[in-house]
Amino acid sequence: MLLRQALAEALLLLRTRKGVTQRMLAVELDASQVSRLERAQSAATLESIDLLAQALEIQPLTLLTLAYAIKAGSTPHDALKLVSEELGLQDFLDIQVSTLVPDFVHPLTARGIETTHAVLELKGQGLSQAQVARSLGISTSTVGRHWNRSAG
Repeated sequence: MLLRQALAEALLLLRTRKGVTQRMLAVELDASQVSRLERAQSAATLESIDLLAQALEIQPLTLLTLAYAIKAGSTPHDALKLVSEELGLQDFLDIQVSTLVPDFVHPLTARGIETTHAVLELKGQGLSQAQVARSLGISTSTVGRHWNRSAG
């Protein structure tokens, strides 16, 4: 079974169990989008899953757990047990993960920051833009883009 179909079944199950119409779910999504999701004619985004969960007054993981249980032909309890075991194996289960996520700077951004620092350092030494360009081996237009930036 495709995950899209399993999500459609989970959404229909939750919606009907709560006695909610597609129109009532369509707070942030339109009713036709809810209908397409329930018929597995449209793929859900994380944002749409979050909006649907809010409208159903459940956690998004509840909807996803049901969908994955349906897809696997298992119970939601089995699906949650598997997730719990996997999180435990990674030592993520009992810690606040947001503190573990490293700050990521794209390599091109990092290179741009380095260039800005180098340009500003040479500017601070009194060099002209042309001299900085020659010193760093970059174009004067590149130096010009970095010339008035802050070192922050």
